[in-house]
Amino acid sequence: MKTRKPAGELRESRPGWSLEPRPDMEGGGGGARLGAVTVAAESLAEASIELDAETEGINTFAESALHASLKSWLARPGDRLEVSLDGKIVDLLRADGECVEVQTKRLDRIVPKVLSLARQRPVRVVHPVLAAYSIIRLDPATGEVESERKGPRRGDLWSVFDELVMSSGLIAARNVTVEVLLVKAREIRTRDGKWTWRKKGDRVLSRELVEVLESRSLRGRSGWLGLLPRDLAWPCDSASLGEALGIGGERARKVLYCYAKAGLLVEAGKQGRRKAYELAKAPSGPTIRRRKSSSGESLPVGGP
Repeated sequence: MKTRKPAGELRESRPGWSLEPRPDMEGGGGGARLGAVTVAAESLAEASIELDAETEGINTFAESALHASLKSWLARPGDRLEVSLDGKIVDLLRADGECVEVQTKRLDRIVPKVLSLARQRPVRVVHPVLAAYSIIRLDPATGEVESERKGPRRGDLWSVFDELVMSSGLIAARNVTVEVLLVKAREIRTRDGKWTWRKKGDRVLSRELVEVLESRSLRGRSGWLGLLPRDLAWPCDSASLGEALGIGGERARKVLYCYAKAGLLVEAGKQGRRKAYELAKAPSGPTIRRRKSSSGESLPVGGP
């Protein structure tokens, strides 16, 4: 059985990516079971904590295996699971008051909820990106494994911008941290003729977490702009940004669009047929009017 590498040994191979090791990322062993078939895989038991949900309903009955596994992996001693807070159900409530929301897809669906919660407390949005995954096909009659192969797609940090195009309100929002997890997973399918027209005859039964490889947390203006190369020439367009980051032009356009929507960049004309962008000025703090006290001390207006 393979043993997970310690966090410090994990590789950093993508531009703009830096590893944030968690104290509980070491460990491994075990597997996952579907019916009578056990699929061998690294266990997450040593890196996970089981908590009892305080509120049960559609929030737990309809959640995917990947979503549930990530909540267990993220949980720390003292956390509370599925907590009712301000009329909303929060995936995890940290002992220090931080809310943690896991969203495996469609980040746009939780933007209003996150921004509402963030008015009063810090909120962490956790989004997994499939860096590697295997496709396991089961026999629909026996449940036995028919085949296993590697999935064709490989995601990286920049893949999160496919989601952020519709949820740019999370970028650099007050009290909001977006944590991107680079994960290894397995997708279990069967060819039983049900709801299969999009998957060439296959129906996806579940997507399950195998291993968390890397993590990157993004918060505030400086954190998000820190993804961009320091020596990037401004104004820039999708071609120059894509070349600097080692990503395609389409993905670079999404990055620029998201940053502009979030107020981090502003349009600066065009370079050829492509839009060019400049860094937006950092918002200045509120102007504080001051008055002199009877003793000559300078006090803010409204002070004692």
